[in-house]
Amino acid sequence: MNTYSPRRRQRLRAFASSLGLCLFAALISPVALVETAHAAREGECDINPFPDKNPGPGSLRRIRPIEPPDLSTYVVNRSMAIALGKALFWDMQVGSDGVQSCASCHFRAGADPRSVNQIATGGLDNAQTTFELAGPNHALQPSDFPLHSLADPNDRFSQLLRSVDDVVSSQGMKLNRFEGAERGASADRGSPLADAVYQVHGANVRRVEPRNTPTVINAAFARRSFWDGRADQVFNGVNEHGARDADARVVRADLPHAPQFVQVRIEPGAMASQAVAPVGSDFEMSFRGRRFLDAGRRLASATPLAKQKVAWDDSVLVGLTSSTPFQQRPGLNLRYETLVKAAFHPRWWNSNRIVHVAGDGSRSLRAHPGRPLRSDEYSLIEYNFSLFFGLAIQLYENTLISDDAPIDRYFEGQHSALTAAQLRGLALFTSQTAPAACSACHAGAEFTNASLRILLGAEGEPGEIVERMLNGECETVVYDQSFYNIGVRPTWEDLGLGARDPFGNPLSVSELLTMDPAQVASPELLGQAYPNIANPPLARGERTSTMGAFKVPSLRNIELTAPYFHNGGELSLHDAVRFYNRGGNFREANVQFIDFEIGALGLSEAQVDDLVAFMKALTDERVRRRSAPFDHPQLFVPDGALRYPDGRVVREADGSARDRMREIPAVGRQGGAVLPGFLEGI
Repeated sequence: MNTYSPRRRQRLRAFASSLGLCLFAALISPVALVETAHAAREGECDINPFPDKNPGPGSLRRIRPIEPPDLSTYVVNRSMAIALGKALFWDMQVGSDGVQSCASCHFRAGADPRSVNQIATGGLDNAQTTFELAGPNHALQPSDFPLHSLADPNDRFSQLLRSVDDVVSSQGMKLNRFEGAERGASADRGSPLADAVYQVHGANVRRVEPRNTPTVINAAFARRSFWDGRADQVFNGVNEHGARDADARVVRADLPHAPQFVQVRIEPGAMASQAVAPVGSDFEMSFRGRRFLDAGRRLASATPLAKQKVAWDDSVLVGLTSSTPFQQRPGLNLRYETLVKAAFHPRWWNSNRIVHVAGDGSRSLRAHPGRPLRSDEYSLIEYNFSLFFGLAIQLYENTLISDDAPIDRYFEGQHSALTAAQLRGLALFTSQTAPAACSACHAGAEFTNASLRILLGAEGEPGEIVERMLNGECETVVYDQSFYNIGVRPTWEDLGLGARDPFGNPLSVSELLTMDPAQVASPELLGQAYPNIANPPLARGERTSTMGAFKVPSLRNIELTAPYFHNGGELSLHDAVRFYNRGGNFREANVQFIDFEIGALGLSEAQVDDLVAFMKALTDERVRRRSAPFDHPQLFVPDGALRYPDGRVVREADGSARDRMREIPAVGRQGGAVLPGFLEGI
């Protein structure tokens, strides 16, 4: 049997009794819990020498994201920085095409409910060029799910009906070459490039990103961001790579003698690292070849949200718009550069020096020429725009905390907040003697052990960023805590955390710390502080398990963020629970890397129902209604391409497919109508 320490069992009993879980006795007895557990559950090893140490669930109301201790070095007016971040996050002008914003993929519950032209090719680390489920501009239907379909969804050995390596994700940009950016313009100049994959009869449609879009709500708690963790916990002011990119520099103006190019290391900064990445991606928001400083040149002198109406009572932008209770108007009443100057310390923007960028990419500081700047010359605000963009959006996303779900009210003492079914689900979710034990990974009030608070140690537990665990063959291996291979797809299709960054470093901390230091491409990484590393210390050459591992997402508001998993392969919460109940899809194929706890659970359908009921208790109704702090400006999102009855797409003058646009109306602090979820109403 799986062995848990006496301390662990004592803490679970204390956890239950202190929170009034004696109510469980009337609903599900301890005897019944034990009887439903397997004596030797598949996926468990005979002895587990590495028991879980993470805290159990709780209320989020007293927990807030950890912020950089040196934030005042950069930000002088927090409220203005948050306003800047909200404007940038929702502004369609940020995309090269003047359409694609950060919010285009995160406008409902922080995620993406669109269903037309949302399929990406998968397999071989998402490098294939052919589709298996359906081609570009397909309108997804419930019958397309699950992507891995079995005759008995609770038995992975039952007849296989379908298994496709495509990914259900989010549409981004049509493939274009970046040609230039004019200061203050609403879009970049570009020219179409032939796209061999994302096209219909030769007409480019929007490209689709290689992994399903996670929510940004509560994402501020994470130590690292993106499914594979490549958005580093250290923000370097320029891109997502942190200290991995030794050449990343911004300009600081208040140094002795003259402004200088400097490195910055802002930690924790995962959400800032994540925020800047899509702006340079030709899948997400950019024409191919655009640099962030090109976006900065255009946006610094632009009017925020110039194409989009803003509610007069927007919870953040109130007072910055000319809207009234009787008429919503587009844009804010100031320019981005004004917001930057109000929010950030002058040392990052106040100088009479400019940056010249030569044709070979080399950069130099020069005196202002006393004339309008050319296309290869940048003011400090323009050049440092990535710094402002990342930090402002991180501070905005730090406000997007959903802490008023029934689960929060329950743990605040309102025991009637959960239904009988939800209480039974909570018992299954947390108990180490029941089959599910979901809270081992979906830990704490954040419902994910990817939380920085948990990784650093929380509620008396030590926390571990790197841990020793067992793999599917019950062998001891080193993991990055909160990144696991759970057998959604074969490991080789998408390496996840097991991949390398553009400089040749492993994304995984455990791989980094067990490899030959001479082989590390970015030596600064070895000098970083990695608190709470496994004990005893890691040894060079120690075996790791990172291939095909992905970050544990938070389960808060999970009811609103279908489809599920990194490939978007499961349509409903019932489907997702049945995935775990059957022991994943590819346990045998992935056995060397899979989390040892992935195995057939033997849950009854009633228990599946109870777990789903419990997960619905994690929904904050403010998120569903879009009330403060989840209110937002107007947005227009592409929702596939317009097409004729015969399947041909309507073409633009440049030959690309014409977008079918969908309006998401602006809402103020009171929220508005509930937006349809994924495939709702179809």
